[in-house]
Amino acid sequence: MMLRRFYSFRTRHQPYMVRHSYRHELRSALTYPLAASLAEGSFTGVVAAKYFQASPVLIAVITAAPMFGNIMALVWAEMARGRRKVPFVNLLQAGVVVTVASAALTAFLSPPWGGWVFAALIIVARLLASGIVTLRSAIWRANYPRQVRGQIIGRISVVATTVLAGTTFLGSAWLDHNPRAFVWLYPMAALIGAVGIWQFSRIRVRREWQHLRRQQLYTPRPESLAQTDEANVMNYMPGARRGLRALVSESMRVLREDRAFRTYQRWQFVSGASFMMLGPSLLYMVSKEMTDPASDYLLATVILQILPMGMSLAFTQIWAPLFDRLHITEFRVVQTTVSVAAMATLFAGAVSDSLWTIAAGQVLVGISNAGGNLAWNLGHNDFAPRDQDATYMGVHVMLTGLRGCLAPFLGAWLYQVPWIGRGVFLISALMSATALAGFAAMARSAPPKIPPPPPPARRQRAAACPAHRDRGD
Repeated sequence: MMLRRFYSFRTRHQPYMVRHSYRHELRSALTYPLAASLAEGSFTGVVAAKYFQASPVLIAVITAAPMFGNIMALVWAEMARGRRKVPFVNLLQAGVVVTVASAALTAFLSPPWGGWVFAALIIVARLLASGIVTLRSAIWRANYPRQVRGQIIGRISVVATTVLAGTTFLGSAWLDHNPRAFVWLYPMAALIGAVGIWQFSRIRVRREWQHLRRQQLYTPRPESLAQTDEANVMNYMPGARRGLRALVSESMRVLREDRAFRTYQRWQFVSGASFMMLGPSLLYMVSKEMTDPASDYLLATVILQILPMGMSLAFTQIWAPLFDRLHITEFRVVQTTVSVAAMATLFAGAVSDSLWTIAAGQVLVGISNAGGNLAWNLGHNDFAPRDQDATYMGVHVMLTGLRGCLAPFLGAWLYQVPWIGRGVFLISALMSATALAGFAAMARSAPPKIPPPPPPARRQRAAACPAHRDRGD
């Protein structure tokens, strides 16, 4: 069974029309994440806490770094309007690689200054990475049909997560042996990440030139707006580029006019904030209080990042078929239930000062994240018309950035309040339970999924022909 699941990742086992894009995205996922992983919050937080002796405030800054980047999401979506998506993403990826390589220079600065410069570089990397997330959603929407999108993106995510986990595991083991090893670790990972940029550059976006040249508006059936029926989507791309004020106005218009999306974002805001609020406290508690504050890079990284990543890797392919069958609000009910259980376990580990209970909580966090990653990247498509998918994703990412700029600092402050302390984990669990109730209320009125149309008879015959299948290998 496991061998069969492994072989399902091969290009020949994908629908013929998606093989070219899938092949190069998979190859990019094997290399580019080596650079991106070293800008991830948990790993960089451990480095800052142990090498630079970072304070809870600096750890909160580093934890919030991806969220600072998410504030830029709508700006990236607007700048990419009317441009080819793959070259634009490649430019942003190149910026991430250069910034990651530059982080090695902070080893030559004194700890207080080096820590803040290190945090600044991570923030720059996340500013660029937020555009990659926003625009990749539009590429996935164009290249992968809705009925298989979740499973294909799930496979790509599994590969990327494996690379992320492997890189941080080896990197933290190296740092345990020599804390100054990141002078070599960051440039080496950046060099390999450049190979992933080259692979991504070979992706073609289906019908992109038609979308860029034509300014025609198609009127969809009402159900298509919620279900993104591939046969009845809006194919409109405004030609004029606008300023930031108009961009924010458009985002506010989307939230104002799309009541269902606005309600979904409200509960998503509460759910996401609950995770972000406990992030700095968990990182500080494990790195400085539950492990040796000057060493144990590997142990802290395994608990904080590799363990949840490994579980995310194991469960992504379990979540993906469920995601393809359920409306996003119904899917969020199941996924958020796991989140509540994870936070309750983390609270139990915090009050009992048990690192192994924390590890059990991180297992549940990884299971929750496996589904949450699919929902975060693709969930807005159940609300967005085709011509506005990047804008909807931009709104989603911007609101993620907004809560990410506030929640980590609130959590770090609460952790330092004597009469609250580790009770911040209980507050997070209660917030997640509130979001669960909100998603459950939405799910009761969620529209049913539109079943995928059967393939044409000619394609069925072609798919049955072995010679035709072998052409895509």
